[in-house]
Amino acid sequence: MSRAKTYAPRLAKTVHGGLRPQGGRREAWWRRALLAWLEGLHMGARLGRGRNYAQQGQIRSLAVSPGLIEAEVQGAEATPYHVRVQMPPLDAEAVWALLRARPMLAAQLAAHALPLAFGEALRQAGMPLLPEARADLALHCDCKDWARPCKHLAAVLCLFADATSADPALLLRFRGLLFPEPPEAPGPRAVPEAELLRLHPSADGGAVPRRLGALPYWRGEEPFTKTLEGAYRRAQAKALAAQEDAADFRFPEDFPPA
Repeated sequence: MSRAKTYAPRLAKTVHGGLRPQGGRREAWWRRALLAWLEGLHMGARLGRGRNYAQQGQIRSLAVSPGLIEAEVQGAEATPYHVRVQMPPLDAEAVWALLRARPMLAAQLAAHALPLAFGEALRQAGMPLLPEARADLALHCDCKDWARPCKHLAAVLCLFADATSADPALLLRFRGLLFPEPPEAPGPRAVPEAELLRLHPSADGGAVPRRLGALPYWRGEEPFTKTLEGAYRRAQAKALAAQEDAADFRFPEDFPPA
């Protein structure tokens, strides 16, 4: 009776400074739809391995252009795998015609929102924003796995879905849609110099990082906001110390200020 062959599992090489998901708005409808499409491919364990690759920072680079996502994913080999995800861009003229008939949607897009109504309108017009069938995306990876999507492709798609929840413009760019910037808001009121330089000691050092939100792609072990909060608080402490030193400064009697 022959024995089944066993193989030692091959571990992916560690990547220092790889791209990691940051969460963004996990309830974003387009993120849920992208992940549901991916789960609907019935990849089995490959999907779980791909998610782990994304979480562990195994993706070295990722670039998004109209109709194309390109990435390098580090596996067990010395050379990272090259991954490409392709989808024909939408007809921009047809999309603009749709938006001219629905100016509210155009205004929301110009304000960097991505309403569900926009996705529904595109789908009803026969040009869906997101993939709906397996054949909607062309998936390429130069690994030896026969299955498509492989775990490397799954990792890239998981990271991309997460990144679009932080920055929906990435999804629009992938679909070949570029929208104008919203009109500039009225400028801030003039702030006296003394007020501008004065920092309140009880100010929340994490307020600004929280307003910035998550980055689409981040190279770091800790979340971007947590890292930035620490840097911001340290900068605030130094600014307060400099402020106190400036308040105590006096010109020498033989060197009066101009």
